Amino acid sequence: MSMEKRICQSCGMPIKTEGTHGDGHPNEDFCINCYKDGFFLTNSIDEQIDINTTKRLEEFNNESGRDLSEEDATKFFKTYLKGLKRWMAAEEQASYVLDKCGYVTLATISEDGFPRPVAVDVLRHNGIKEIWMTTFLSSEKARHLKANNKAGISFVHEADSVSLIGQADIITDKEVLKEFYQDFFAYYFPDGVNDKNYCLIRFITDKAVLWIDRVTHRISYN
Repeated sequence: MSMEKRICQSCGMPIKTEGTHGDGHPNEDFCINCYKDGFFLTNSIDEQIDINTTKRLEEFNNESGRDLSEEDATKFFKTYLKGLKRWMAAEEQASYVLDKCGYVTLATISEDGFPRPVAVDVLRHNGIKEIWMTTFLSSEKARHLKANNKAGISFVHEADSVSLIGQADIITDKEVLKEFYQDFFAYYFPDGVNDKNYCLIRFITDKAVLWIDRVTHRISYN
């Protein structure tokens, strides 16, 4: 079975050779034609469109099975590239990074007033505004959040990082628990939705700091 081709998140072409970070190790999001030694080789989406429709059009047509003219390719790439990570708005880029991670580091406030960071799987998220997780109701995380719902979340993919601060609440409503329950949860919660130790964490972001593609963004939802 052949693996699905990875698409460069700058030019939209299948990745044949990965781009490289400053220390030389590969970056799985970008191809070597777009990202090398930690820097992008194009400066704008218009420049990328021009390269795609002139220097790399034959390659794209061959890879995609299309037969686009330069004029049609220009129209196509103006829309297509906007759906790729590099050309997204900052908040969408952060959501892309979160999808790539699959889990986050959640920091709660301990009884001694110190942050306690721990890795947690993400069940669902609404961009970076709202993130859902699960834990044991008897866990330290749950105990901390019941006493103080201030929390932080961070996650990293490649050279991108996102830090969030906000409120995280323990959810025990049966209908909500049922909505999120998945079969593999039985390993942790053998009594299913009615397991007394099953609960959810709902994190709502107040502020976000993003470091994505070498640019810092600050977002406030208040």
